[in-house]
Amino acid sequence: MPVTELGGLSLIQLAFMRVVQFLMLLVFTSSGSLLCAQGVTIRLVNGRNGHPMADSHVNVGVGKNKRAAVIPTNKDGIAQLRLTNNDDEVDFHYRCETCGNFVAIDPVVKYDDSLRINVPYVLCQPGGPNYSWLAFRGFSTKQLIQQGIVTPNTCGKATASPKPGELIIFVRPLNFWEIMKQ
Repeated sequence: MPVTELGGLSLIQLAFMRVVQFLMLLVFTSSGSLLCAQGVTIRLVNGRNGHPMADSHVNVGVGKNKRAAVIPTNKDGIAQLRLTNNDDEVDFHYRCETCGNFVAIDPVVKYDDSLRINVPYVLCQPGGPNYSWLAFRGFSTKQLIQQGIVTPNTCGKATASPKPGELIIFVRPLNFWEIMKQ
């Protein structure tokens, strides 16, 4: 059976390309399918020495939602969550026997343009000690997913490079006077 060529492509190759384009269109236009299980890693790093802030926690709020998830960090100073566009996948599943009642393990939260973070440390950034460590700091979710974000480090010489889906926050423990001031 002869195969006719059209612009250097055979009809079979052209048909195959059309099928691939159609499938890609389905994937990109389906609601939330690309964002299902989009993982986000939040890494707390001691800005003075570069060591992880292990066995702590991160308070995370997404968008204007007043509800924040308290996510524990592991031995490497990492807290994880997943973002989704699908309301049925949202899950805070509060279950951590040793962490307390309101700690979320691997929560799945609704995607929004902004992510709010609060940590129980002083941020190593200009003006860090003069702000309330109880305040939330906002980050662009889109930038975090596409490029990654590394906060400034005014506490020491530790550095890091951004990676897509990872937020690295340089912090230091509060001193006695900072604790008393709050």
